[in-house]
Amino acid sequence: MLQLKGTSIDRSPSALPGRRGFVLFLVCVLALVMMVMIIGLSTQKSGAVTQLTRTIEQERAVTLAQAGINEMLAWVKAGVNDQNSSIGARIHQYWKSRPTVAGPQVIFRTSFSPVQLKMTNQLVEETLGNRADVSGQLSLVISQRINGARPSFIGHVELIGKAKYRDFAAETCVKERRELKIVDLSDPFVDKYALFVKSFCRSLNNPKKRIIIQGITPDDPTRYSFAYFGNRSYPSCPEFPQGSKSANSPPVILDLDFKEDNHLLGAFYRPAPFQMKNPQHVQASTGNLFFANPPVSFASIKGSFSVSNDFHKTPELVNIYQKGIVEPSRPYIDQEGTLGYVVCKDFQRSGGNPAASEVFQSLVSMLMNNWKYQYGYTDYTSIFGSSNSFAHEQPFSGILGYFEDIDASNKMRTFGGKMPLLFGENRDTPVYVEGPVFLRFFKIAFVDQVEVNFTLAGDTLEVPFPTIPMNYEKNAETFSGKTLNPPVDSRTDKLMSMPVEHFSINNFFFGAGTTPAKTPTAVKGGVEGYDVFPVFDETLRTVSHFYQTADEFISDRVKTIDGQKTLDLDGISLIMGKSAQALDLSAVKKYRGKGRIVVGEGNCHIGDIGPVSAADDALSIYLMAGRYVVKSDSSTATIYASLVATTCFSDNSQASVSSEGGIEFEGKSVNILGNLIVDNLFEMRGLPDDGHLKIVHDPRLYFPEYPVRVSVGKTRSLMAVDYNAQ
Repeated sequence: MLQLKGTSIDRSPSALPGRRGFVLFLVCVLALVMMVMIIGLSTQKSGAVTQLTRTIEQERAVTLAQAGINEMLAWVKAGVNDQNSSIGARIHQYWKSRPTVAGPQVIFRTSFSPVQLKMTNQLVEETLGNRADVSGQLSLVISQRINGARPSFIGHVELIGKAKYRDFAAETCVKERRELKIVDLSDPFVDKYALFVKSFCRSLNNPKKRIIIQGITPDDPTRYSFAYFGNRSYPSCPEFPQGSKSANSPPVILDLDFKEDNHLLGAFYRPAPFQMKNPQHVQASTGNLFFANPPVSFASIKGSFSVSNDFHKTPELVNIYQKGIVEPSRPYIDQEGTLGYVVCKDFQRSGGNPAASEVFQSLVSMLMNNWKYQYGYTDYTSIFGSSNSFAHEQPFSGILGYFEDIDASNKMRTFGGKMPLLFGENRDTPVYVEGPVFLRFFKIAFVDQVEVNFTLAGDTLEVPFPTIPMNYEKNAETFSGKTLNPPVDSRTDKLMSMPVEHFSINNFFFGAGTTPAKTPTAVKGGVEGYDVFPVFDETLRTVSHFYQTADEFISDRVKTIDGQKTLDLDGISLIMGKSAQALDLSAVKKYRGKGRIVVGEGNCHIGDIGPVSAADDALSIYLMAGRYVVKSDSSTATIYASLVATTCFSDNSQASVSSEGGIEFEGKSVNILGNLIVDNLFEMRGLPDDGHLKIVHDPRLYFPEYPVRVSVGKTRSLMAVDYNAQ
């Protein structure tokens, strides 16, 4: 016991009876609180676990619904370009009807049961057993029509995937949209041309570098291929001071080669030598004429001429008069009453001018009564094909004056050879040629040698006159160049040797007298050749794939299939070409799908390339500012494609050659199954001697049954999730 000073306190348990009950109460309260806390924590944990479990199941349902969407998307991509599938057939039917589009319209809708989504529901079974299944719904919606030569359509494909647990009432739905483009890749205007060349090419007739066109050969005679040869950039010359912009349009001349082109001439092909008195001349003309007109009596046409005005400048006549008549007469100048005396006195009175000489005029009159006029037709190759050409022999040399004259006024007309094989190698397939294009061959004419008994003042002198060539005269100076009235025949209103270059090249297949087409025939109205460009939607709404560089395109669109690099085509691909980098397709041997590659700037290296399926695949390439550079391991590159390389200038009627689109052959011949549209052939430089550019116009390009590619966007344009769909 503790004792304090003056006081004492009792601390024994018996002295504090109420404190024991309080402690017990406190302990009970603490125990109850802890129990409540334990129950609360347990309940909270159970709810969180339940919520977490539900979230996991929902996300799993979203994943499964997305798997269903992916399976439906694969079905869409596999079917939209297959006319034999239900979705492909519906798109084809819709495209053929070419409807107007006033607003969004569903053109195709279908549902997918769990049985139809086999791969997705197999995944469901592997992960969840029989606790869930996935179904889906698909719709194609068209929202816009893109007008053009032929319309295209854009819209979207809507895919809905539905995942449902059997022990939950609600479905989880995932909705996804992707852009849809139904693009018509055809161009009815450009596709009708096998070959289209805007700028003048003087080498078209080069016999060592041949252009061959094999046009389409349909049963319908009203269907045929077209070709266009323009005269843009024609060199300025005295004949055409402003080149192609001169008052008269410069011609594109194609030289007939009658030995190779005889099939084209039909009944007009009547090869024969001239009927001449000199056997050597007959032999010289043999094999050099595709038509020889029978001799014509000059007496029948002499009414068109004046003996005093039309013959005194003919060198051959003046020479015979002076050397064959005047000179032999000089010894008789003092023997009055002789023929020589009369000749000499006449010569003195005329002052030596044949035009004033009665003797000369009398001589001409007798010649006109005895001459035989002859003409025939030959070609450039027969005139210049060898150093000993028959045209260099005196009787046939009248045509050479044309080339001497024209060399000074228009050198382009002196170039010649053999025209391109526009009508196939057998020359039997019609091709309508547009542009200022004319056929050229040459007329060789003369009056044959004759012996004249020249009678004057009762005396007779036998004078032999040689064959006189009818020389070309730009402006009529002698009887050779004078216009006849009436003409010898429907083909001959002048006697002279001359080029025949006024016939349209289309006469062969489209009737004599066919007017040459100066400008291409347009679908609606006329359009100048230099203003022709492929159809291209400048709004870019029909473009399916965009690339900044050619390398990006190659990385995305070139696949290796069965060991070969294959171009995977899918509608229109636009390569902006920011660095003017070349699109190198030289290693790509195959392509699949349908598509057009548009390159904003840059060349395209191309070699042997063809479709995986000739019936289903189609390739066209459009270089807006570039050229094709041929790269091939073989001597001839074979390209199955439509190739376009043409640059748009501020004024397309004139162009900078350095900026023009075209093709560089790089020492290779080229076969194209498709067509070729270019600014310039650049004189076919780089095409080897005896090389060729052969274009077989693809009828599937000209008359396509279904030139459409349906593209589905690679990225989503919309995605939405509904966790509690009913």
